Amino acid sequence: MDEFLEEDALGLAERVRNGEISPGELTEIVIRRVEAAHAELNFITTEDFLRARERAKRPLGTGPFAGVPILCKDMIDIGGLRRTDGSRLYLANVPERNVAYIDALEAAGFNILGMTNVPELAGHVLTDNEVFGPTRNPWNLEYSTFTSSGGSAAAVASGCVPLAHGTDGGGSCRLPASATGLLGMKPSRFRMLSGEADGSHDQVKTNQSLSRTVRDSAALFDCTEDKSGDVYAPVGFVEGPDTRRLRIGHVVEAPGPLEITSDVREAQEDAALLLQALGHEIIEVPYPIPDLDAFIDAYESFSAEKFRPVGPAIEKLTGKGILESGLLTPWMASFAEEAAHFDAARLEDRHRVFDAVPGAFDEALEACDVLLTPVSPVACPRLGEASPRDLYTKEKFRWLMAHLQFTGPVNFGGHPAMSVPLYWEAEVPIGSHFIAGRGCDALLYTLAYELEEARPWANRWAPHSLR
Repeated sequence: MDEFLEEDALGLAERVRNGEISPGELTEIVIRRVEAAHAELNFITTEDFLRARERAKRPLGTGPFAGVPILCKDMIDIGGLRRTDGSRLYLANVPERNVAYIDALEAAGFNILGMTNVPELAGHVLTDNEVFGPTRNPWNLEYSTFTSSGGSAAAVASGCVPLAHGTDGGGSCRLPASATGLLGMKPSRFRMLSGEADGSHDQVKTNQSLSRTVRDSAALFDCTEDKSGDVYAPVGFVEGPDTRRLRIGHVVEAPGPLEITSDVREAQEDAALLLQALGHEIIEVPYPIPDLDAFIDAYESFSAEKFRPVGPAIEKLTGKGILESGLLTPWMASFAEEAAHFDAARLEDRHRVFDAVPGAFDEALEACDVLLTPVSPVACPRLGEASPRDLYTKEKFRWLMAHLQFTGPVNFGGHPAMSVPLYWEAEVPIGSHFIAGRGCDALLYTLAYELEEARPWANRWAPHSLR
């Protein structure tokens, strides 16, 4: 326990500015939190405590988060800090320099304490790998923290830090946030500063955060968005809710590989009733992607194309087959083997499917301001339901990717989306998923503020949190 546990990141920064606590003292407190919670939840892959202590001695600067510790997901380049992507293949990988997104995060005043756990190469829906093991959900230790920002989700939900960095390439800022009772934001494509070493923008992946409060996420968004205006006019700091009432398209049915469970249905109906009580208009709409089976097939070929070079590279490096080499888990190794045999026609089919996605969401959002869907058909997988030690089969891949059937398409559309924690009556929290038009990130923040006021969540603490 410490007296700063219930402060969000902006609140901690204010305490530092007021002289109530020094950056060094705050760093030591958060390090102690991390050490205590990690022992049970397993969310850290690489510590950077020594450098963090040295940084805490330097002049603070004027950033809004000056002196506040943060954890980053183990899938982004930070100069001098090991990046593993959860794989033996990259245990010796230490980037020389920051990407632009991290430069902006540090300019905002954050002090990076280390990296959080991920599935190997983000290739699984459970945060688990053979190097660091599974991350456990602080709301229920029998459950995962879902997809690849799961280590960051556990760090925030346990109370170690009030917000943590995440990336979202198919739902990984939203799915872990949903399962741990946090706000998870995925910005519009091209909205944020680049998180790639070459300064480019990934086709699907964006950087943002998982947080306990809306204002922390909104302030970080302001600090790390691309202010050039080349694609979108800058949003800046969204400070609170709007009086505008929205027309919200509620997706009730969306036939796909996984049935929507009863607790997820109840959570979505509860969210719709809350929105209606707040004066928003709710209309029932179909999900913009009518054939989720075809989308998942396309996603498989998209993943296969990314992994096609991996097998030959490992065989050349080790002189062994990819499975025999032991450099990848059985799941990723066997998938990489299969990827080498995907035929060209199947790879081309994915372009047809993905090219239709942006327009499908655009058309749906002409009839309403925001879409409300489940984050996932299920609340969250239990640990052991699937494992990185499994071998690839098409059926297993489809089962895994079906958990992303509401979040993954949004990444290919390039639209902003968020998971808001509104439902607490299941074994783990269940978030509500909101999708807005491309570039309409500010609209999501104003809605998030309103929902936070209507049903506050920051002081809901998990049974296995530091609180």
